[in-house]
Amino acid sequence: MTPPLRLAPALVATALVLTACSGSSGTSSKTASTSAASTGASAPAGKTTLVVGLSGDIGQPPDPDVYYANNGLAIVLNAYEGLVQYKNDADTVQIAPRLATSWTVDKTHTVYTFTLRPGVTFHDGTPFTSAAVKASFDRRNAVKGGAAYMTAGVKSVDTSDPMKAVVTLDAPNSAFLDYLASPFGPKMQSPAGIAKYAGKDHDQTYLQTHDIGSGPYTLTSVQPGTEYDLTQYPGYWGKKSPFTKVRLPIFSDPSALQLALDKGQVDTVVAALPSSALKKYKDKKGISNYFLPTLQSALVTVNPTRSFFATVPARMAFLKTINQQQLVSQVLGERSEPATTLYAKGMIPGGADKQTITYDPSAMKAYAKTLPSGTSMSIGYASDNVNAQQMANIVAAQLQADGIKATAKGFPTSQVFGWVQDPPKGPDAFIDGNNGPDGGSPYMWGHVFWDKTGGIDYFGCDDPQTDSELNTAVKTGDTALYVSAAQKYAATGCYLNLSYNKDWVVAQSWLTGVAAAHNIGANELDFSLLGVG
Repeated sequence: MTPPLRLAPALVATALVLTACSGSSGTSSKTASTSAASTGASAPAGKTTLVVGLSGDIGQPPDPDVYYANNGLAIVLNAYEGLVQYKNDADTVQIAPRLATSWTVDKTHTVYTFTLRPGVTFHDGTPFTSAAVKASFDRRNAVKGGAAYMTAGVKSVDTSDPMKAVVTLDAPNSAFLDYLASPFGPKMQSPAGIAKYAGKDHDQTYLQTHDIGSGPYTLTSVQPGTEYDLTQYPGYWGKKSPFTKVRLPIFSDPSALQLALDKGQVDTVVAALPSSALKKYKDKKGISNYFLPTLQSALVTVNPTRSFFATVPARMAFLKTINQQQLVSQVLGERSEPATTLYAKGMIPGGADKQTITYDPSAMKAYAKTLPSGTSMSIGYASDNVNAQQMANIVAAQLQADGIKATAKGFPTSQVFGWVQDPPKGPDAFIDGNNGPDGGSPYMWGHVFWDKTGGIDYFGCDDPQTDSELNTAVKTGDTALYVSAAQKYAATGCYLNLSYNKDWVVAQSWLTGVAAAHNIGANELDFSLLGVG
């Protein structure tokens, strides 16, 4: 059940609800916040190719059982489909149908029964049946990629009815639907394709340049570092957009990507422009800006193994000295808002996981007076994240005003994820510009950020009771226990949820359906739901 390490979602910022015994589709949808800055460009006549600019290569093959980062989800989520997904155009986590039209969950959260969508075919023309559910889960377990934990607990899949899949887990897990709805969750693949192209590596070589999914588009061209191309699948069961082709050119320089957007050579950019460009596009004629909800946040993590933060009062004093409202507004701007909860926004109904740390610089001033003159400390940030760098610089300057020799320092991602093996080698604190869980269950948030075995608890700050309550809560989905676990971890002084981050999508103003094509779980769009207007 332990999720392994995943690369943090890339903001190039230079920058469930589960009810026992019943499952259903999502219900109402709250329209995503949209700011169409201006209009003016007319819809291009006969446009059938959509151009989506990527910032940097996807880095990994677009194999749904291998890919575990962010940029390539544009390909994975348009070539493949899961049984369920998070509801599009919603700012709260809601499980919605995809290749399963309905589902039930038994009282023990161990048996999940899915009714499958009829009339679905894979890109090789073969029909989607329950056999594909078993074959897809089996392949994920065999590949053992980064998100293999999501199917590792599957004990069996009953395929006796072709249009019904009964999945039995080896232990209760109320987060299993979230595993399936996650953009990194198991996607359905053609059993015939899995068998035909298996080779010696469970299809991994073949899926570097092809796909065997059922999504609205199929992968037709792969030029790593240059461009990926998708072609509309004529046999797709769902809605089809006017875009029969989708080109995804790679830009290594954000300024080049902006130039291509300005010239109309790129139609849309999703979460890939630096916050510094917000002002440029805010009122730009012919461009629309969308700020759409995600599960991601900017986070502050404190290192308890460093002498500067050896005590809870010292850590709390530091967190209180961060002017959250000002910092988020000044650096992140319209794409973020100050976080008021310990989990992601809306993850706990009613905001019961309220974050209680409030701005009070006097606590840090008092702590500073107890330190020897010239005491130093460092605040780290990911070296490729300008937003985090700016925030670290601001906080360091505040500490300097208190007489502390504070510095901000950038670290490569590989080094950041290595600190948990030897926390004293890390900085005294770390500001994460943008990070989030694999899915919308509070377990998926708490485990990765607060349990030292979860992958993103950088400094191994651990509270055994928090871990115990999370591991108990996931068996039943007990919201109160999730809240209790969060409060216990917050009391360590190791953690501050700084901001709720949004996807900033920039698009030519003739492109329609952007919000409806956006999903809270992923920094990407469903291209089949876009249009020209």
